Amino acid sequence: MRHGSGNRRQRNRNNGRRNNNGNGGAPNRSQVFDSNGPEVRIRGTAHQIVEKYAALAKDATSSGDMTLAENYLQHAEHYQRIIVGWDEMDRERAERQAQQKAKEEAKQAKAEQEEDDLALPSSVIPEAPVVSEESKPVPEDA
Repeated sequence: MRHGSGNRRQRNRNNGRRNNNGNGGAPNRSQVFDSNGPEVRIRGTAHQIVEKYAALAKDATSSGDMTLAENYLQHAEHYQRIIVGWDEMDRERAERQAQQKAKEEAKQAKAEQEEDDLALPSSVIPEAPVVSEESKPVPEDA
């Protein structure tokens, strides 16, 4: 039985603080990945790794090893999915920002309208009487 396992000190760099650097959870596109593919180890950004695996697949195809070429293409596809995920995150973030901006603009417009309308509220002002055609005086021709 373990005693006090929930009170253990975390030994990582952030010391229990969350990483809130103001980028809204945006991924670091210059992050360096280590890829251990078949017969090769590649280090670089996701874009660089995709290009390298595509080149290796082309070389394997030209040498006649279709199995190795397919394996390289599968590795390239993995990193391509990471890149596509980043693009989707960017699009979603842009949509959220546009919605937030629209809400703020609507709120600002409503506040400006309320500032401009300094008269009595419409619930206090009586409605103007409606004059029908029959009750209008008819001008007489002299």
